[in-house]
Amino acid sequence: MDNRQMKRAHFVVHTRRFSRWMATIIGIVALLSNRADAVDVLAKAATAEPYGVASVEIPIGVPVTGRTFPPLQVSDQSGRVLYQVAHDVQVDVGPASERPLPTPGGGRLLNRVGELVRELASGDEPVKQTVSRRVSFLFLGSEPLRVSVGDTGREFGTYEVVPQADAALHAELLEQWWSGFTEATHAQIESADYPTLVESFLLAMLSGRTGRPLPAWYFDEDRQADQLVDTLQLIAGAEAIGKSIFRSAAAGAAHRSSDATQPLPLPPDWKATTVPGDLSEVQIEPIASRVPPECLYIRYGSFQNFLWFRDLSDEHGGDITRMLTLRGIEHNSMVRIEEQLSMRMTQLSRMLGGTVIEDQALIGRDLFLNDGPSMGVLIRARNMFLLQTSVNGDRRAIADADPAVTLRDVQVAGRTVSLLSSADHRVRSFMGIDGEFMLVTNSRSILERFFEVSAGGESLASTPAFRLARQRLPVDRNDTIFAYFSPQMLQGLFSPSYLIELRRRLYAKSDVAIVHLARRAAALEGEPVDESFSIEELAELGFLPDGFGQRADGSGAVSVGADVLDTLRGRRGTFLPIADVLVDSVTAEEAAWYASIAEAYGSRFPGFDPLMVAIQRQIIDAPQRLERLALRAEISPWDPGKYGKWSEQLGPPTGTAMTFAPDDIVTAQAHVASALLGPPTHLFAAIKDSVPPRPEAFSGILGTYLSLRQVPGYLGAWPQPGALDRLPLGLGRGQPVAPGMSRLIGGLYRYTDGQYSVISFDPVLLRDSLNHLAATETEETAQVRLQIGNLDGSQLKTWVNDQLYLRTLEASQAGASYLAMLSRQLQIDPSEVPNAAEQILDGKIQCPLGGTYEPSPTIRGSWVSTAWGGESPPTTPPDDYVAPLLRWFRGANASLTQTKDGVSADAVVDMQRR
Repeated sequence: MDNRQMKRAHFVVHTRRFSRWMATIIGIVALLSNRADAVDVLAKAATAEPYGVASVEIPIGVPVTGRTFPPLQVSDQSGRVLYQVAHDVQVDVGPASERPLPTPGGGRLLNRVGELVRELASGDEPVKQTVSRRVSFLFLGSEPLRVSVGDTGREFGTYEVVPQADAALHAELLEQWWSGFTEATHAQIESADYPTLVESFLLAMLSGRTGRPLPAWYFDEDRQADQLVDTLQLIAGAEAIGKSIFRSAAAGAAHRSSDATQPLPLPPDWKATTVPGDLSEVQIEPIASRVPPECLYIRYGSFQNFLWFRDLSDEHGGDITRMLTLRGIEHNSMVRIEEQLSMRMTQLSRMLGGTVIEDQALIGRDLFLNDGPSMGVLIRARNMFLLQTSVNGDRRAIADADPAVTLRDVQVAGRTVSLLSSADHRVRSFMGIDGEFMLVTNSRSILERFFEVSAGGESLASTPAFRLARQRLPVDRNDTIFAYFSPQMLQGLFSPSYLIELRRRLYAKSDVAIVHLARRAAALEGEPVDESFSIEELAELGFLPDGFGQRADGSGAVSVGADVLDTLRGRRGTFLPIADVLVDSVTAEEAAWYASIAEAYGSRFPGFDPLMVAIQRQIIDAPQRLERLALRAEISPWDPGKYGKWSEQLGPPTGTAMTFAPDDIVTAQAHVASALLGPPTHLFAAIKDSVPPRPEAFSGILGTYLSLRQVPGYLGAWPQPGALDRLPLGLGRGQPVAPGMSRLIGGLYRYTDGQYSVISFDPVLLRDSLNHLAATETEETAQVRLQIGNLDGSQLKTWVNDQLYLRTLEASQAGASYLAMLSRQLQIDPSEVPNAAEQILDGKIQCPLGGTYEPSPTIRGSWVSTAWGGESPPTTPPDDYVAPLLRWFRGANASLTQTKDGVSADAVVDMQRR
């Protein structure tokens, strides 16, 4: 068909469509007085064990296109209706103009007009039409059901559903329900911004009880192909790894009988850290001589420094991370570790601490604060008698006040030490003393190593890598906080015993949550779940997977009243420290899993470089409570080859830095080496104080272009690179508009003077800024430099506050959605929902906006926050809202320097204390 024939064919099609559309409009006018609202309800139900299954369907009087209805809902007074799922029933149909006219009423004629308008503007693609609304659900028993049917907007009526003993009908309805339930659950999981434990558990539990297969995506989602990334996520506690392990545990895959008959695999072939030079004369603080080399080391230096850090944390609710944002789940990790170690700060200890403590540090094998770290407090005493007397008095008072806590002497490494403990490890505190040093730790293994080091074993202080760290960050800097993570400590995290136990404890943590969920599911079905209801009974009823609790290491979940503990590890949040768990044999699956990790790290990342971080505090303005923190982080020595190509993109360190215009509120510069740009070049950028476009505006090529035009800033290079000038047809040179200034395609302006090349969308801004640009020499060398001015009172602060509010708003809505989901799926009484959420998540649900969650007064099953001021939060922040970051941040500058034997980052941050 030639072009002319195609045009004629399209003309005929659209002419016929328009004629039919006009005829339809005339028909609508004739039918306006003929309204009818007849709605039939079609119900089918079949009985079986353990669940009957039913569907209720409401045909739509006149099918519609392009409209989404509120989910259909059913309820009954007897509580027999469970796990409902609603969806629209749709069919493929022709265009609206070829369908019969609707009966007027209920907005159907207006809907048809909309369909006809959309048809005129569209092509001949297939059209889906909603013909009915359906809700499917499971139910208990075989007696007739009396259900109310409606949606969030109205109630249609109450109907009687009579189940049939029909196996074929049951199978048909069950397949229909399962297909809808898995699809809806997947959509909920995809859109959820909270841990989806409930959804995953229900899928696994109902799959087992109904005999329906789990969908393929249940096991395959969120898995990384890269073993290095997977392992890092495991150690970092990434949600994707926890979700995968939870799903495996809920489905029973983790509990199938498998004997631990394999020996512990070998670790990766780690490359030894090489430290050049003579470091024998480097000054080392005495307290480091009692730290095992495999331990992390965070030194406060003095009791006053510790108090400063503690007070800063207390200003932000006891959690230093709240300086950046409020989290949706509060685990109270620091409170738990303080309670476990029984090292609480009292007014007396605050007053006496400086007189009895010379030096203080945290040491440990890991920082798994949410699940139970291997950690201790090491103190060098000025007066050991007073310190020991004070600590012993506090420990005795705790034991006397709590009958579950005991205080006794035990033998560790041939020494008599004090142990304050509870059976669930909520309290687990060893106290050992060696001369002027005291160690209080939750780990017997760390205490044993402390005594071994005290008896002459290798200490952290004697290792060459630590001595190099103290050469680069000397003791006489008097850092407020000094942290050091040794290669031995980092390699220990990746050792076979540590990684395999870390994986096992994630399964143990999942099992505890699964038992709490199984109790809720059983209670929903009318089972008398109380403190005497055992895990074995839950498994027999099918609420737990087959083989639940049959673990290779012999551990398992156990009910202790309303709580659920792990028989080996104790209570979630204060699990037995990994350093104290003996792993001497593994399953074949665990051996193969770890062997792949050892191979990946041995071949691609054969060693860890030591990491050191130092923080110095300075008071800028005492009356205004302004402080300055100088931070330095350094990896030295290091091997850049194992960090990938990113370490090859920087040019050599340089003392040359760009100076910018005074009204540039954000500036960045980098000395880069690139084949595209030519020799090492300084790239720099700056933004004026302004209200930038919203991040979502940078969508697509056109959206990004239009958004960039609104940003008052500039981008430049020095010395002038040749990349733009090498573009074909002179596109990089553009059209001259003034001396040194040219206009490029797209509205960009470029200034060049043989040295600088600077571009901006605003020629006036560009011209004004050029007077201030200069390459100057500085005392410090670096490749990357960043500066952010004081945002307080700036236009940019408003923009940043808005963006942080929107992110916090989403987290607030996610918390409310989670509580609503618990109310809906498990039908928990509103007064019990927060407690149920805490049992499942091992943390309190809190509104990141600072409000309190409560049931919606107008929408059944919905939850809101008091910070919203209504059913939904405002999309713009209230006048009094200030993001946590902006309450204290008063400006910062930072730099990064990479050399052949190390990389360092420096930052200076100004903060205003409360």
